[in-house]
Amino acid sequence: MKKYIKYTLFFATILSLGACKKFTEGLDVSPNSPTSATPGLLLNGAQVASILVYEGNLARTAGMFSRSFTGSDRQYIGINNYTTTAPDYDDTWDNLYANVIAQSKLAEIQAAEVNNKSVVGITQVMQAQAFGLASDLWGDVPFTEASDPIKFPTPKFDPQAEVYKGVQLLLDKAIANLTGIVGINGAAAKDIFYGGDSQKWIKAAYTLKARFYLHVKDYPNAIANAQNGINLVSGNMMARHGETFGSDFNVYYDFLTYNRPGYMNAAGAIAPAYLDSSDPKYRGNSKTDETARFNYLYQTGLNTGDLDPNVLVAFDWGNLSEEDGFFGAATSFPLVTFEENNLILAEALAKTNDLPGALNALNTHRAFMASGGYINSGYVPLGLQYDPYLLTDFASGGIENSVASGQTVQQSLLKEILEERYVTFVGQIEQFNDVRRTKNALGIPPVIGAKIPQRFPYPQSELNTNPNTPKLASSDLFKETPVNTSAY
Repeated sequence: MKKYIKYTLFFATILSLGACKKFTEGLDVSPNSPTSATPGLLLNGAQVASILVYEGNLARTAGMFSRSFTGSDRQYIGINNYTTTAPDYDDTWDNLYANVIAQSKLAEIQAAEVNNKSVVGITQVMQAQAFGLASDLWGDVPFTEASDPIKFPTPKFDPQAEVYKGVQLLLDKAIANLTGIVGINGAAAKDIFYGGDSQKWIKAAYTLKARFYLHVKDYPNAIANAQNGINLVSGNMMARHGETFGSDFNVYYDFLTYNRPGYMNAAGAIAPAYLDSSDPKYRGNSKTDETARFNYLYQTGLNTGDLDPNVLVAFDWGNLSEEDGFFGAATSFPLVTFEENNLILAEALAKTNDLPGALNALNTHRAFMASGGYINSGYVPLGLQYDPYLLTDFASGGIENSVASGQTVQQSLLKEILEERYVTFVGQIEQFNDVRRTKNALGIPPVIGAKIPQRFPYPQSELNTNPNTPKLASSDLFKETPVNTSAY
Protein backbone atom coordinates (compact mmCIF):
# COMPACT_ATOMS: atom_id res chain seq x y z
CA MET A 1 0.00 0.00 0.00
CA LYS A 2 1.13 3.54 -0.69
CA LYS A 3 2.19 5.51 2.39
CA TYR A 4 0.60 8.91 2.80
CA ILE A 5 -0.20 11.61 5.31
CA LYS A 6 -3.83 12.04 6.21
CA TYR A 7 -4.52 15.74 6.37
CA THR A 8 -6.72 17.42 8.93
CA LEU A 9 -10.05 19.09 8.29
CA PHE A 10 -8.05 22.13 7.15
CA PHE A 11 -7.46 20.48 3.76
CA ALA A 12 -11.07 19.53 3.13
CA THR A 13 -12.15 23.07 3.92
CA ILE A 14 -9.56 24.60 1.60
CA LEU A 15 -10.49 22.23 -1.21
CA SER A 16 -14.14 23.20 -1.02
CA LEU A 17 -13.33 26.91 -1.18
CA GLY A 18 -10.47 26.86 -3.64
CA ALA A 19 -11.66 25.13 -6.78
CA CYS A 20 -14.86 27.17 -7.03
CA LYS A 21 -16.64 29.67 -4.77
CA LYS A 22 -18.91 27.62 -2.52
CA PHE A 23 -20.12 29.23 0.70
CA THR A 24 -22.38 27.55 3.23
CA GLU A 25 -24.50 29.63 5.58
CA GLY A 26 -22.98 29.72 9.05
CA LEU A 27 -19.52 28.71 7.86
CA ASP A 28 -18.16 32.13 6.92
CA VAL A 29 -15.42 32.08 9.56
CA SER A 30 -12.41 30.24 8.21
CA PRO A 31 -10.85 27.60 10.49
CA ASN A 32 -7.67 28.20 8.49
CA SER A 33 -7.30 31.67 10.04
CA PRO A 34 -7.50 30.98 13.77
CA THR A 35 -7.17 33.87 16.18
CA SER A 36 -5.13 31.71 18.53
CA ALA A 37 -3.20 28.49 18.00
CA THR A 38 0.13 26.92 18.86
CA PRO A 39 3.10 27.44 16.52
CA GLY A 40 2.92 23.78 15.50
CA LEU A 41 -0.74 23.99 14.47
CA LEU A 42 -0.17 27.29 12.67
CA LEU A 43 2.75 25.73 10.81
CA ASN A 44 0.68 22.70 9.87
CA GLY A 45 -2.27 24.81 8.72
CA ALA A 46 -0.08 27.06 6.59
CA GLN A 47 1.54 24.07 4.93
CA VAL A 48 -1.77 22.43 4.12
CA ALA A 49 -3.00 25.73 2.66
CA SER A 50 0.17 26.01 0.58
CA ILE A 51 -0.58 22.71 -1.14
CA LEU A 52 -3.65 24.21 -2.78
CA VAL A 53 -1.66 27.28 -3.83
CA TYR A 54 1.07 25.27 -5.56
CA GLU A 55 -1.14 22.45 -6.80
CA GLY A 56 -4.56 24.05 -7.31
CA ASN A 57 -6.16 26.68 -9.50
CA LEU A 58 -2.97 28.68 -10.11
CA ALA A 59 -1.18 25.54 -11.31
CA ARG A 60 -4.05 24.53 -13.59
CA THR A 61 -4.23 28.00 -15.16
CA ALA A 62 -0.45 28.12 -15.57
CA GLY A 63 -0.62 24.68 -17.19
CA MET A 64 -3.22 25.82 -19.71
CA PHE A 65 -1.25 28.97 -20.52
CA SER A 66 1.95 26.97 -21.07
CA ARG A 67 0.07 24.30 -23.10
CA SER A 68 0.30 21.26 -20.84
CA PHE A 69 -3.49 21.21 -20.52
CA THR A 70 -6.53 22.37 -22.47
CA GLY A 71 -9.61 24.02 -21.01
CA SER A 72 -12.53 22.01 -22.35
CA ASP A 73 -15.73 23.08 -20.60
CA ARG A 74 -17.47 26.22 -19.30
CA GLN A 75 -15.22 28.89 -17.81
CA TYR A 76 -12.15 26.77 -18.51
CA ILE A 77 -12.74 27.20 -22.24
CA GLY A 78 -12.54 30.94 -21.68
CA ILE A 79 -9.38 30.72 -19.58
CA ASN A 80 -7.82 28.44 -22.18
CA ASN A 81 -8.51 31.17 -24.76
CA TYR A 82 -7.00 33.81 -22.44
CA THR A 83 -10.36 35.22 -21.33
CA THR A 84 -9.67 35.48 -17.64
CA THR A 85 -10.73 38.24 -15.25
CA ALA A 86 -9.92 39.54 -11.78
CA PRO A 87 -12.56 37.51 -9.86
CA ASP A 88 -10.93 34.27 -11.10
CA TYR A 89 -8.07 34.89 -8.65
CA ASP A 90 -9.89 36.00 -5.48
CA ASP A 91 -9.78 32.66 -3.68
CA THR A 92 -6.20 31.77 -4.55
CA TRP A 93 -4.85 35.23 -3.64
CA ASP A 94 -6.67 35.04 -0.29
CA ASN A 95 -5.36 31.55 0.32
CA LEU A 96 -1.81 32.64 -0.50
CA TYR A 97 -1.78 35.75 1.67
CA ALA A 98 -4.23 34.94 4.49
CA ASN A 99 -3.61 31.24 4.95
CA VAL A 100 -0.01 30.66 3.88
CA ILE A 101 1.88 33.90 4.48
CA ALA A 102 -0.10 35.31 7.42
CA GLN A 103 -0.21 32.00 9.31
CA SER A 104 3.49 31.39 8.63
CA LYS A 105 4.32 34.84 9.97
CA LEU A 106 2.23 34.27 13.08
CA ALA A 107 3.89 30.89 13.65
CA GLU A 108 7.30 32.56 13.20
CA ILE A 109 6.48 35.24 15.80
CA GLN A 110 5.22 32.73 18.36
CA ALA A 111 8.17 30.38 17.76
CA ALA A 112 10.63 33.26 18.17
CA GLU A 113 9.10 34.10 21.55
CA VAL A 114 10.16 30.68 22.85
CA ASN A 115 13.43 30.65 20.86
CA ASN A 116 12.31 27.77 18.63
CA LYS A 117 14.70 28.50 15.77
CA SER A 118 13.66 25.40 13.87
CA VAL A 119 10.07 26.58 13.41
CA VAL A 120 11.27 30.15 12.81
CA GLY A 121 13.51 28.93 9.97
CA ILE A 122 10.87 26.65 8.44
CA THR A 123 8.25 29.41 8.39
CA GLN A 124 10.74 31.83 6.83
CA VAL A 125 11.38 29.38 3.98
CA MET A 126 7.64 29.02 3.49
CA GLN A 127 7.12 32.78 3.38
CA ALA A 128 9.94 33.22 0.88
CA GLN A 129 8.52 30.46 -1.32
CA ALA A 130 5.05 32.05 -1.24
CA PHE A 131 6.18 35.65 -1.78
CA GLY A 132 8.42 34.51 -4.63
CA LEU A 133 5.51 32.74 -6.30
CA ALA A 134 3.27 35.80 -5.91
CA SER A 135 5.88 38.00 -7.55
CA ASP A 136 6.44 35.42 -10.30
CA LEU A 137 2.79 35.50 -11.29
CA TRP A 138 1.70 39.08 -10.58
CA GLY A 139 4.90 41.16 -10.63
CA ASP A 140 4.58 43.92 -8.02
CA VAL A 141 2.91 42.50 -4.90
CA PRO A 142 2.53 43.33 -1.19
CA PHE A 143 5.68 42.33 0.67
CA THR A 144 7.05 44.74 3.29
CA GLU A 145 3.55 45.66 4.51
CA ALA A 146 1.86 42.30 3.92
CA SER A 147 -0.10 40.40 6.58
CA ASP A 148 -0.27 43.22 9.14
CA PRO A 149 -3.89 44.43 8.77
CA ILE A 150 -3.80 46.55 11.92
CA LYS A 151 -0.77 48.61 10.91
CA PHE A 152 -1.21 48.29 7.13
CA PRO A 153 -4.88 47.70 6.23
CA THR A 154 -4.11 48.59 2.60
CA PRO A 155 -0.54 47.36 2.05
CA LYS A 156 1.58 48.87 -0.68
CA PHE A 157 2.70 46.83 -3.67
CA ASP A 158 6.48 46.52 -3.67
CA PRO A 159 8.36 46.48 -7.01
CA GLN A 160 8.97 42.97 -8.29
CA ALA A 161 12.76 43.32 -8.17
CA GLU A 162 12.58 44.41 -4.52
CA VAL A 163 10.36 41.47 -3.64
CA TYR A 164 12.92 39.06 -5.07
CA LYS A 165 15.67 40.76 -3.03
CA GLY A 166 13.52 40.46 0.09
CA VAL A 167 12.87 36.79 -0.65
CA GLN A 168 16.61 36.13 -0.85
CA LEU A 169 17.14 37.85 2.52
CA LEU A 170 14.33 35.78 4.06
CA LEU A 171 15.97 32.59 2.82
CA ASP A 172 19.34 33.70 4.19
CA LYS A 173 17.73 34.26 7.60
CA ALA A 174 16.03 30.89 7.39
CA ILE A 175 19.30 29.09 6.63
CA ALA A 176 20.99 30.86 9.56
CA ASN A 177 18.19 29.87 11.92
CA LEU A 178 18.16 26.25 10.76
CA THR A 179 21.95 25.75 10.77
CA GLY A 180 23.27 23.72 13.67
CA ILE A 181 19.89 22.46 14.88
CA VAL A 182 19.95 18.84 16.01
CA GLY A 183 16.85 16.79 16.64
CA ILE A 184 13.17 17.63 16.19
CA ASN A 185 11.07 19.43 18.78
CA GLY A 186 7.32 19.09 19.25
CA ALA A 187 6.26 22.09 17.16
CA ALA A 188 8.54 21.23 14.26
CA ALA A 189 7.15 17.70 14.28
CA LYS A 190 3.90 19.15 12.88
CA ASP A 191 5.82 19.85 9.66
CA ILE A 192 4.13 17.72 6.98
CA PHE A 193 6.85 18.18 4.36
CA TYR A 194 10.06 17.19 6.15
CA GLY A 195 8.95 16.17 9.63
CA GLY A 196 11.00 19.00 11.11
CA ASP A 197 14.29 17.88 9.53
CA SER A 198 16.30 21.12 9.54
CA GLN A 199 18.97 19.84 7.16
CA LYS A 200 16.39 19.06 4.48
CA TRP A 201 14.87 22.50 4.93
CA ILE A 202 18.29 24.09 4.46
CA LYS A 203 18.78 22.21 1.19
CA ALA A 204 15.32 23.25 0.02
CA ALA A 205 16.08 26.87 0.93
CA TYR A 206 19.20 26.82 -1.23
CA THR A 207 17.27 25.35 -4.15
CA LEU A 208 14.64 28.07 -3.75
CA LYS A 209 17.40 30.68 -3.73
CA ALA A 210 18.71 29.17 -6.96
CA ARG A 211 15.18 29.18 -8.44
CA PHE A 212 14.63 32.86 -7.77
CA TYR A 213 18.12 33.86 -8.92
CA LEU A 214 17.37 32.01 -12.16
CA HIS A 215 14.13 34.01 -12.47
CA VAL A 216 16.07 37.29 -12.42
CA LYS A 217 18.75 35.87 -14.75
CA ASP A 218 21.51 36.03 -12.12
CA TYR A 219 23.17 32.83 -13.32
CA PRO A 220 26.34 32.88 -11.14
CA ASN A 221 24.24 33.10 -7.97
CA ALA A 222 21.84 30.48 -9.29
CA ILE A 223 24.79 28.12 -9.77
CA ALA A 224 26.34 28.86 -6.37
CA ASN A 225 23.10 28.20 -4.51
CA ALA A 226 22.06 25.14 -6.53
CA GLN A 227 25.43 23.60 -5.64
CA ASN A 228 24.25 23.70 -2.01
CA GLY A 229 20.70 22.67 -2.86
CA ILE A 230 18.79 19.40 -2.87
CA ASN A 231 21.29 16.72 -3.88
CA LEU A 232 19.28 13.59 -3.07
CA VAL A 233 15.82 12.53 -4.16
CA SER A 234 15.06 11.82 -0.50
CA GLY A 235 15.37 15.57 0.07
CA ASN A 236 12.49 16.45 -2.23
CA MET A 237 9.74 18.63 -0.79
CA MET A 238 6.57 16.77 -1.72
CA ALA A 239 2.89 17.26 -1.00
CA ARG A 240 1.85 13.81 0.20
CA HIS A 241 -1.58 12.52 -0.72
CA GLY A 242 -3.83 9.57 -0.04
CA GLU A 243 -7.04 7.86 -1.06
CA THR A 244 -9.65 9.47 1.18
CA PHE A 245 -12.27 11.69 -0.43
CA GLY A 246 -12.56 15.12 1.21
CA SER A 247 -9.36 14.57 3.16
CA ASP A 248 -6.11 13.92 1.34
CA PHE A 249 -6.69 13.46 -2.39
CA ASN A 250 -4.17 14.87 -4.83
CA VAL A 251 -5.65 18.30 -5.69
CA TYR A 252 -5.54 17.66 -9.45
CA TYR A 253 -7.32 14.35 -8.94
CA ASP A 254 -10.03 15.98 -6.84
CA PHE A 255 -10.62 18.60 -9.52
CA LEU A 256 -10.46 16.29 -12.54
CA THR A 257 -12.60 13.46 -11.19
CA TYR A 258 -14.86 14.86 -8.46
CA ASN A 259 -15.01 18.65 -8.43
CA ARG A 260 -15.06 19.58 -12.13
CA PRO A 261 -14.83 16.50 -14.35
CA GLY A 262 -14.58 17.39 -18.02
CA TYR A 263 -13.43 20.97 -17.45
CA MET A 264 -9.82 20.31 -18.45
CA ASN A 265 -8.09 17.74 -20.64
CA ALA A 266 -4.93 17.70 -22.77
CA ALA A 267 -6.41 17.55 -26.28
CA GLY A 268 -4.18 19.49 -28.66
CA ALA A 269 -1.73 20.46 -25.90
CA ILE A 270 1.97 20.78 -26.65
CA ALA A 271 3.58 19.01 -23.67
CA PRO A 272 2.02 15.61 -24.49
CA ALA A 273 3.01 16.06 -28.14
CA TYR A 274 6.65 16.40 -27.03
CA LEU A 275 6.33 13.04 -25.26
CA ASP A 276 4.24 11.08 -27.77
CA SER A 277 6.42 9.08 -30.17
CA SER A 278 3.63 9.13 -32.77
CA ASP A 279 3.53 12.94 -32.87
CA PRO A 280 5.72 15.03 -35.22
CA LYS A 281 6.70 17.21 -32.24
CA TYR A 282 8.14 14.23 -30.33
CA ARG A 283 11.39 15.17 -28.57
CA GLY A 284 12.79 11.66 -28.28
CA ASN A 285 15.95 10.60 -30.09
CA SER A 286 18.35 7.68 -30.30
CA LYS A 287 19.24 8.17 -26.62
CA THR A 288 15.80 9.10 -25.30
CA ASP A 289 12.54 7.17 -25.09
CA GLU A 290 9.72 9.19 -23.53
CA THR A 291 7.05 6.46 -23.66
CA ALA A 292 6.97 5.82 -19.91
CA ARG A 293 6.80 9.51 -19.03
CA PHE A 294 4.04 10.09 -21.60
CA ASN A 295 1.94 7.28 -20.16
CA TYR A 296 2.57 8.40 -16.58
CA LEU A 297 1.49 11.98 -17.27
CA TYR A 298 -1.32 11.44 -19.78
CA GLN A 299 -4.08 8.96 -20.59
CA THR A 300 -6.78 8.49 -23.21
CA GLY A 301 -10.16 9.49 -21.80
CA LEU A 302 -12.35 6.48 -21.13
CA ASN A 303 -15.55 8.21 -22.25
CA THR A 304 -14.45 10.98 -24.59
CA GLY A 305 -11.42 9.50 -26.30
CA ASP A 306 -9.61 12.80 -25.69
CA LEU A 307 -6.17 12.94 -24.14
CA ASP A 308 -6.39 13.69 -20.40
CA PRO A 309 -4.03 14.19 -17.46
CA ASN A 310 -3.41 10.69 -16.07
CA VAL A 311 -5.46 9.96 -12.94
CA LEU A 312 -5.67 6.22 -13.60
CA VAL A 313 -3.86 3.23 -12.14
CA ALA A 314 -1.21 1.04 -13.73
CA PHE A 315 -0.41 -2.45 -12.49
CA ASP A 316 3.25 -3.26 -11.78
CA TRP A 317 3.61 -6.99 -12.46
CA GLY A 318 7.09 -7.03 -10.93
CA ASN A 319 5.99 -5.68 -7.55
CA LEU A 320 2.37 -6.89 -7.73
CA SER A 321 1.13 -3.43 -6.78
CA GLU A 322 -1.01 -0.67 -8.25
CA GLU A 323 0.45 2.77 -8.93
CA ASP A 324 -1.42 5.97 -9.67
CA GLY A 325 -0.61 8.19 -12.63
CA PHE A 326 1.00 11.57 -11.96
CA PHE A 327 -2.41 13.14 -11.24
CA GLY A 328 -3.75 10.13 -9.33
CA ALA A 329 -5.49 10.30 -5.96
CA ALA A 330 -2.52 9.25 -3.83
CA THR A 331 0.35 10.54 -5.98
CA SER A 332 2.65 12.95 -4.18
CA PHE A 333 3.06 16.33 -5.86
CA PRO A 334 6.52 17.94 -6.30
CA LEU A 335 7.14 21.36 -4.73
CA VAL A 336 10.95 21.73 -4.57
CA THR A 337 13.03 18.87 -5.92
CA PHE A 338 16.33 17.24 -6.81
CA GLU A 339 15.15 17.29 -10.42
CA GLU A 340 14.62 21.05 -10.42
CA ASN A 341 17.94 21.65 -8.67
CA ASN A 342 19.88 19.72 -11.33
CA LEU A 343 18.05 21.45 -14.15
CA ILE A 344 18.74 24.88 -12.62
CA LEU A 345 22.41 23.96 -12.61
CA ALA A 346 22.25 22.69 -16.18
CA GLU A 347 20.58 25.82 -17.55
CA ALA A 348 22.63 28.35 -15.57
CA LEU A 349 25.91 26.63 -16.47
CA ALA A 350 24.92 26.53 -20.13
CA LYS A 351 24.05 30.23 -20.02
CA THR A 352 27.52 31.00 -18.59
CA ASN A 353 29.10 28.81 -21.31
CA ASP A 354 30.31 26.09 -18.95
CA LEU A 355 29.18 23.40 -21.35
CA PRO A 356 30.90 20.41 -19.66
CA GLY A 357 29.33 21.44 -16.35
CA ALA A 358 25.93 21.93 -17.94
CA LEU A 359 26.13 18.54 -19.65
CA ASN A 360 27.13 16.86 -16.39
CA ALA A 361 24.13 18.37 -14.56
CA LEU A 362 21.79 17.34 -17.37
CA ASN A 363 23.20 13.81 -17.40
CA THR A 364 22.79 13.58 -13.62
CA HIS A 365 19.11 14.33 -14.15
CA ARG A 366 18.91 11.84 -17.02
CA ALA A 367 20.53 9.12 -14.88
CA PHE A 368 17.82 9.75 -12.31
CA MET A 369 15.19 9.41 -15.03
CA ALA A 370 16.83 6.26 -16.42
CA SER A 371 16.51 4.66 -12.98
CA GLY A 372 12.75 5.25 -13.09
CA GLY A 373 12.85 8.86 -11.93
CA TYR A 374 9.65 10.21 -10.49
CA ILE A 375 7.64 7.77 -12.62
CA ASN A 376 5.76 5.18 -10.56
CA SER A 377 6.99 1.67 -11.21
CA GLY A 378 3.81 0.53 -12.94
CA TYR A 379 4.56 2.78 -15.92
CA VAL A 380 8.30 2.10 -16.27
CA PRO A 381 8.11 -1.10 -18.38
CA LEU A 382 6.27 0.83 -21.07
CA GLY A 383 9.49 2.36 -22.41
CA LEU A 384 12.24 4.19 -20.56
CA GLN A 385 15.61 5.30 -21.95
CA TYR A 386 17.78 8.26 -20.97
CA ASP A 387 21.32 7.45 -22.06
CA PRO A 388 24.02 10.00 -21.16
CA TYR A 389 24.69 12.68 -23.74
CA LEU A 390 28.06 13.77 -25.13
CA LEU A 391 28.83 17.32 -26.22
CA THR A 392 29.38 15.97 -29.72
CA ASP A 393 25.70 14.97 -29.75
CA PHE A 394 24.88 18.68 -30.02
CA ALA A 395 27.21 19.51 -32.90
CA SER A 396 25.83 20.56 -36.28
CA GLY A 397 23.48 17.88 -37.58
CA GLY A 398 23.04 16.40 -34.11
CA ILE A 399 20.39 16.60 -31.37
CA GLU A 400 18.39 19.85 -31.43
CA ASN A 401 20.82 21.12 -34.08
CA SER A 402 19.91 20.62 -37.70
CA VAL A 403 22.51 21.69 -40.23
CA ALA A 404 20.07 24.27 -41.54
CA SER A 405 19.63 25.89 -38.11
CA GLY A 406 23.27 26.96 -37.90
CA GLN A 407 23.19 26.76 -34.11
CA THR A 408 26.21 26.45 -31.85
CA VAL A 409 26.71 23.56 -29.45
CA GLN A 410 25.79 25.91 -26.62
CA GLN A 411 22.51 26.87 -28.26
CA SER A 412 21.46 23.31 -29.04
CA LEU A 413 22.43 22.03 -25.57
CA LEU A 414 20.49 24.87 -23.97
CA LYS A 415 17.44 24.03 -26.06
CA GLU A 416 17.62 20.41 -24.91
CA ILE A 417 17.84 21.57 -21.28
CA LEU A 418 14.85 23.88 -21.69
CA GLU A 419 12.83 21.09 -23.31
CA GLU A 420 13.71 18.80 -20.42
CA ARG A 421 12.59 21.46 -17.95
CA TYR A 422 9.36 21.94 -19.89
CA VAL A 423 8.33 18.28 -19.75
CA THR A 424 9.68 17.73 -16.22
CA PHE A 425 7.53 20.59 -14.89
CA VAL A 426 4.22 19.46 -16.40
CA GLY A 427 1.56 20.41 -13.85
CA GLN A 428 3.90 22.72 -11.94
CA ILE A 429 3.83 26.53 -12.03
CA GLU A 430 7.56 26.57 -12.75
CA GLN A 431 6.80 25.50 -16.33
CA PHE A 432 4.84 28.71 -16.91
CA ASN A 433 7.64 30.72 -15.30
CA ASP A 434 10.11 29.16 -17.75
CA VAL A 435 8.04 29.94 -20.84
CA ARG A 436 7.83 33.61 -19.88
CA ARG A 437 11.33 34.32 -18.57
CA THR A 438 13.00 32.66 -21.59
CA LYS A 439 10.93 34.75 -24.04
CA ASN A 440 9.28 31.48 -25.07
CA ALA A 441 12.58 30.12 -26.34
CA LEU A 442 10.95 26.79 -27.24
CA GLY A 443 8.37 28.50 -29.42
CA ILE A 444 5.31 27.12 -27.62
CA PRO A 445 2.45 28.32 -29.84
CA PRO A 446 -0.27 30.44 -28.19
CA VAL A 447 -3.80 29.06 -28.35
CA ILE A 448 -4.92 32.31 -29.96
CA GLY A 449 -3.11 35.46 -31.00
CA ALA A 450 0.62 35.93 -31.13
CA LYS A 451 1.67 35.77 -27.48
CA ILE A 452 1.26 33.57 -24.42
CA PRO A 453 -0.06 35.41 -21.31
CA GLN A 454 2.67 37.00 -19.24
CA ARG A 455 1.01 37.54 -15.86
CA PHE A 456 -2.14 36.88 -13.86
CA PRO A 457 -4.73 39.62 -13.27
CA TYR A 458 -4.85 41.10 -9.78
CA PRO A 459 -7.86 39.70 -7.87
CA GLN A 460 -11.10 41.64 -7.73
CA SER A 461 -11.16 41.41 -3.95
CA GLU A 462 -7.89 43.34 -3.79
CA LEU A 463 -8.97 45.87 -6.40
CA ASN A 464 -12.12 46.54 -4.39
CA THR A 465 -10.46 47.00 -1.00
CA ASN A 466 -6.90 48.18 -1.56
CA PRO A 467 -6.38 51.47 -3.45
CA ASN A 468 -2.69 50.58 -3.85
CA THR A 469 -3.50 47.69 -6.18
CA PRO A 470 -2.12 48.39 -9.68
CA LYS A 471 -4.86 48.94 -12.23
CA LEU A 472 -4.18 46.83 -15.30
CA ALA A 473 -6.06 46.80 -18.57
CA SER A 474 -7.20 43.48 -20.04
CA SER A 475 -4.42 43.74 -22.63
CA ASP A 476 -1.86 43.84 -19.81
CA LEU A 477 -2.32 40.08 -19.47
CA PHE A 478 0.28 39.98 -22.27
CA LYS A 479 2.62 42.58 -20.75
CA GLU A 480 5.79 41.11 -19.25
CA THR A 481 6.47 41.53 -15.55
CA PRO A 482 9.55 43.76 -15.02
CA VAL A 483 12.10 40.95 -14.60
CA ASN A 484 10.91 39.29 -17.80
CA THR A 485 11.38 42.36 -20.00
CA SER A 486 15.11 41.78 -20.39
CA ALA A 487 16.52 39.55 -23.12
CA TYR A 488 17.03 35.87 -22.32
